[in-house]
Amino acid sequence: MAAALVATAAATVAAVMVVRPTGIGERNGVAPTATVAPQADDLLPSVTSTDWVSYADQVVVVRPTSEQEVPASAEERTAGEGYVGRRAVMTVGEVLWSRSGAPAVPRSLTLDVAGWVSRGGERREFAVRGTSRLEIGHTYIVAVARLGDGTWSTLGSGASLPYDGGVIGNGELEGTTVEARPKRSGDGVRERMAGRSAQELTVLLRRTVPDPAAARHADLPPEERHARARAES
Repeated sequence: MAAALVATAAATVAAVMVVRPTGIGERNGVAPTATVAPQADDLLPSVTSTDWVSYADQVVVVRPTSEQEVPASAEERTAGEGYVGRRAVMTVGEVLWSRSGAPAVPRSLTLDVAGWVSRGGERREFAVRGTSRLEIGHTYIVAVARLGDGTWSTLGSGASLPYDGGVIGNGELEGTTVEARPKRSGDGVRERMAGRSAQELTVLLRRTVPDPAAARHADLPPEERHARARAES
């Protein structure tokens, strides 16, 4: 196997991403408990509020209630190393924002989320840098969309926010419990909303204009909408 473990399952690690764990990252000089990949190739844009209103169907508060493993491939099991996926059931709470004409979100969502990487008989939790694993015992805000095959998914690695205690940024991040750290710079939803309330996020999303190219294809599934928008840009 290559030096970096590669997860390539079709709907793995929050919105069908191909992820490359490259080592143990640090936050404030302390190594987290999870193996942290520096980035992920997302199916859909998920960083800015424009991304959210262009491709999400719903932005909702969720709480994971159960989970199960998605086993590694036979090849990875034979090699003794690889990626073990995780599928989590989320209870959906408050709906914070809905795209006009979007399908209603179910009361319970099953999402493929970050799992584990194994090597040499050792298993470690996996996360993408700066993102949440979506763990039981925590609350989150997620931007989700119904894909062309009818399944629901988060948009990508930027589409989930810790939300313990009603404060955006408080909760689980990279497998560790953290407190919100408001920032004065950055145009991402995560940076702009840190330390704020869900109501403030709703105001931001209602004021945000979708990408015009995506808006022209609002009747298409989000992945097709994104492909059309890219082709026209």
